[in-house]
Amino acid sequence: MKSANHVVQRQFEFEPDPGNSDLEQLNPPPDPKSFFVSALAPWFGSNRSLGKQVGAFLADSVSVGIPFSGGLSEVPHIKARTIVVNDLHRTLINLASVVSDEHLGPMLYRRLRRKILHPDELESVQERCAKLELLLEKNPEQHEELKLDLAESYFVAVWMGRNGVSGTDSELDASLSIRWNANGGDSAKRYQNAVRSLNLWRRTLRRATFSTLDVFEFLEKCKDLPKHAVYCDQPFPGPGDRYKYKFSDEQTVALSRRLLDFQETKVVCRFYDHPLIRSCYPESDWEWHRYKGKKQTNAIADEVLLVRKATP
Repeated sequence: MKSANHVVQRQFEFEPDPGNSDLEQLNPPPDPKSFFVSALAPWFGSNRSLGKQVGAFLADSVSVGIPFSGGLSEVPHIKARTIVVNDLHRTLINLASVVSDEHLGPMLYRRLRRKILHPDELESVQERCAKLELLLEKNPEQHEELKLDLAESYFVAVWMGRNGVSGTDSELDASLSIRWNANGGDSAKRYQNAVRSLNLWRRTLRRATFSTLDVFEFLEKCKDLPKHAVYCDQPFPGPGDRYKYKFSDEQTVALSRRLLDFQETKVVCRFYDHPLIRSCYPESDWEWHRYKGKKQTNAIADEVLLVRKATP
């Protein structure tokens, strides 16, 4: 989802910090069931339905690298001491980084809870977000106030707009999501629930460090060690063409080969069942776990979680 330059609010490491364990025992991450919404951003193709299963596959891991963060729906289910969250989408990573910060996070929450749903508000933040993104791209080491402003603008833009377009080419073009009848969820309640979940997200993401590396550069930094893991949720072949940061079929093939290099590290991947994926991830090398998921349209989709088989 996702160019090779990286931006990090704080220094990241790819090995677990044993010093975090006492703190986590005193104030552990929140139960995923307590979240009012299951994604930090309403991401196109986010893994809201299989987050628990991903967490179960990674239950014995102390360090997890996530090269494609998407909406971060899986992170509350991952209990590792160390989590490295990566995506080429700088604005999303900036939001996650601000939310996790003990000073900026509460400031963001106070700003967002005062917002009301109105077309003028949405149009204003969309324009401001686009301008702030250009500033961040030109100079990643921006002042904290700019990062806070960008996080505020992006959060409002994606949660007030039409659901499920975050991460796509049109994420800042969506119209205000207004429901004119009582069928389905209420747009204002959806926005307020997203705001209410921010304090829970801060407790979850404080274990994480953030980067915006290309996936292959990211994997070069991941350690091939016992109890380490990589969770890979790349843009799917086909629907993934809608993302702002594309991932070609050639990259899909190259990534599947690169993941086979890990001998000790557990590797878990998520996909729709697709001919290219069956070719790249044969059952001789991967355990296929099949599930019934949902597309953006709520239509049933055949999803798979692939787990790298242990090497002899």
